[in-house]
Amino acid sequence: MSADAIFQGLRTGLTPFLGLPLELEPRAVAGVVLGAPCDAGVLHRPGARLGPWALRAASMGLGTRPMPQRLREGREPLAPAAAEGWVDGGNIPTLPFSLKEALDAIQATVGDWARCGCRTLMLGGDHAMTLGALRALARQHGPLGLLHLDAHPDAADGAAWGTEIHHGTWVRQAILEGLLDPGRVLQAGLRAPRFDDGELAFLAAAGVRMWSPADLRDPLLSLRLKEDLARVGEGPAYVSIDLDALDPVLAPAVAEPVPGGLALAEALRLVHAARAWSRPWVGADLMELAPDLEGGETTARVAAHLALHLLV
Repeated sequence: MSADAIFQGLRTGLTPFLGLPLELEPRAVAGVVLGAPCDAGVLHRPGARLGPWALRAASMGLGTRPMPQRLREGREPLAPAAAEGWVDGGNIPTLPFSLKEALDAIQATVGDWARCGCRTLMLGGDHAMTLGALRALARQHGPLGLLHLDAHPDAADGAAWGTEIHHGTWVRQAILEGLLDPGRVLQAGLRAPRFDDGELAFLAAAGVRMWSPADLRDPLLSLRLKEDLARVGEGPAYVSIDLDALDPVLAPAVAEPVPGGLALAEALRLVHAARAWSRPWVGADLMELAPDLEGGETTARVAAHLALHLLV
């Protein structure tokens, strides 16, 4: 974020993400950041509807060029600034009391920007909102690959709560709707306790690659991980990050924190792997930040840094 953008924010009270130009009407730009202020799909610990505001505030004053990973043995050349040519498209007008109408609004808004040739980064909001973005982008690009960082597989059938769609069912729903190419789906960070094996069995049968934190840390599996990550990017792909993929020490203010999660460096290695894809991801999101919960500001700052690396 430039000094001019900081002073503009101080004067106007507006804090577009990373100080990007605020542009509410879809037009042909490199990409757009969109808030999804809805948590109608949360089962426990709501508050993610406030996430977009907290993420924008956390980006205030944040530099747009990440520090090189290596400094001691020869400095890497200065990379282009993150989000070059991007705009902040404001918040999607989601209605707080209707999950269906919220998903419809997300699908319409993301679709409008995608038809202008834009990539999209969505700031959540609960993870059910991702389904609306996938519906829009799959209509534009066909079935998508998915790099999904999460403590949970999000592939429940919804029977326990009487609904097919909530923040724990969207992956199953996206596969059933044909929005995802299951053979190009990789889930990383899975570790949450389960009631049964239904989700894992469904995903395994569909061909999804599932990775626990222990799997990711096993050096004997490093080649297989590289191959699985590359497969995601063999066609149009989406990157979705539930902040509960991270250990709660780093990101406590989420709907469903689970101990034993990823370190930030581990999450960043997965995000950086997407840079090797033959084409950039078409859409991405950061979901489940509930800033009113304990540790909200810390979690938002960690999330803002993840977003920065997504946008390089």
